[in-house]
Amino acid sequence: MLAETNTAGIILVALGALAFALSIVAFVLRNRARGKKAEVPNALRPGPADAGLETPLLNRLQGWGVVLMTFFVIWFPLQWLFEPSRNLSQENELRVLAEQRGAEAVLPYSADNQLGVGCTRCHGNELKGGVIPYTEPTTGAPGYGYPPNLTTICAGILDPAGAHPTIVSVEDIYQVIQEGRGDMPSWSIRFAGALDDQQINDIVTYLISISSQVVSYDNNICTNPAAQAKALALAQKNNVITEKP
Repeated sequence: MLAETNTAGIILVALGALAFALSIVAFVLRNRARGKKAEVPNALRPGPADAGLETPLLNRLQGWGVVLMTFFVIWFPLQWLFEPSRNLSQENELRVLAEQRGAEAVLPYSADNQLGVGCTRCHGNELKGGVIPYTEPTTGAPGYGYPPNLTTICAGILDPAGAHPTIVSVEDIYQVIQEGRGDMPSWSIRFAGALDDQQINDIVTYLISISSQVVSYDNNICTNPAAQAKALALAQKNNVITEKP
């Protein structure tokens, strides 16, 4: 085994020495005088005139400059024209994804639905209101709580059924979920809850989606600025404070 290793090493060394020798011979032959007249080395040959160097280069640079200028003249207006529709399309895609996550979040947690929060446990299987056992915090007397119908959340204070007397805007919906209000506990991690901002945003986006299918646009405080103004005026008239739970 050692002999074979030594033989292979000798062969490799011999091949390396041969390659080195051939490289030297090739270098010498390349720089050797051809015929009787010695070839002038490249470094000693006269270079081309300045005009011969500058004119073609200048023409190429000017040509590329025209091409790039033409590209940007066309590209910038196209971006300006199509960017709003592209942004709207991306916004719609994000909203659809948020609605899908929100639809899963309102359902109870399970192995198949790991995004589940369980809003339906209190607000009913269809989020149209529910009944839950309730204990009065000061006296300890038993009773029942009646979580409101969330499919009409976007009617807010304008809801004829009076299910949301303190909801005037989308910000109020966020605040109720984040900080809690009345029998509603706080759900935001910033207020000792269990949900982050993205999860709450998904739930609110889903609630706005399903509520907008029930509430008319004239009374939809989530999508109609005129309805928001009407709701705010009614809240001020009724001395309703919506900024704090």
